Amino acid sequence: MPSAALAPGSVIFETTERAALIALNRVPRVGAAKVRSLLRAFGSLDEAARAAPAAIAERCKDIGPALADEAVAALRSDFAAREEARAEAANVRILTWDDDLYPDSLRAIPSPPLCLYCAGEARLLRQTQVAIVGTRRPTVYATEQAGRFALGLASAAIHVTSGLAEGVDAAAHRGALDAGPDAPGKTIAVVGTALDCLYPEGNKPLARDIARAGGLVVSEYPFGRHGDAKTFPQRNRIVAAISKATLVIEAGARSGTLITASFAHDFGRVVYAIPGRVDSPAFVGNHALIRNGEARLVTRPADILEEFGELDLREGRAPTAKTEDGEACPIGLSGEELRLWEALGAGECSLDVLSERAELPLPAVSALVIGLQMRRLVRPLPGGLLRRA
Repeated sequence: MPSAALAPGSVIFETTERAALIALNRVPRVGAAKVRSLLRAFGSLDEAARAAPAAIAERCKDIGPALADEAVAALRSDFAAREEARAEAANVRILTWDDDLYPDSLRAIPSPPLCLYCAGEARLLRQTQVAIVGTRRPTVYATEQAGRFALGLASAAIHVTSGLAEGVDAAAHRGALDAGPDAPGKTIAVVGTALDCLYPEGNKPLARDIARAGGLVVSEYPFGRHGDAKTFPQRNRIVAAISKATLVIEAGARSGTLITASFAHDFGRVVYAIPGRVDSPAFVGNHALIRNGEARLVTRPADILEEFGELDLREGRAPTAKTEDGEACPIGLSGEELRLWEALGAGECSLDVLSERAELPLPAVSALVIGLQMRRLVRPLPGGLLRRA
């Protein structure tokens, strides 16, 4: 839409909402609340860009004169065009909160990022994720468990999200990568710096591996923004918001990991925690979360996968992956369980017939069916028949 005439001496220009969000994202003190204030006052960011700073300060009580000057300068600059060109050259996709790939779970929190800079598969943001978080200086046990849980989740079509920090974060990302390039679950790294200023330096190769393996590295910060004492805790709210659940691997009494767990609680997400040695200071945070009922104790990836099924069914959504034929199937099935599931697709049958269909020995089928029944994936019928639940 062409711009309306401005006051004498003014420059005629126009901007899109997307360009305006990218431009405002560079102003440190302008976040979601300030943008919403501008939208309420002017109807669109294009109209706000044409307003005098004094008018913005007058109509938006939470935006003072100095910040209004900064906002107008950003809106009337060519920053968005330059940032888009830089992103294209770096193979980075910029999402604003108006884009279809921007996750609804993130849009719904009180302070959603104006923009997300995505290196890799941005579509993963709207798919099922579990965050795995913990200390930067983990015990050997915690490192092993982070990798073990990440591998199990990624193998079961759950994406593993973490913060690319040293320690537990890095172990979780690597564990998901260990599931292999064909694994249905990938890993997502949410960073507290711009994508061109990754920290720590030693994890830059890991970030490249994540993107190349079909995962995603994502930041809310414009190019050139280094991390500081505020950006890393802010990053944690994104980790918690885009994940359906958060798993705490190792947290001391004052661990920053507890910030992510707190965000998860605030956003209505499930929190899990593994137990550690009862006399270990490194696990005081874990044990407090479990003791206070703020986290559910888990000891293996299957605990999360089984509960995920219950959570999704209560919400009316069956947790599914895809078979090679494109058929929907429950998440977390082993190779033999998948064979039984596919065999039951031909209709209800007895254990003997199921064994023949799946080409598995009867004792193995009996044991597998018990596990599937416990997870409410197979239902027994009168006459010793079985069918999919």
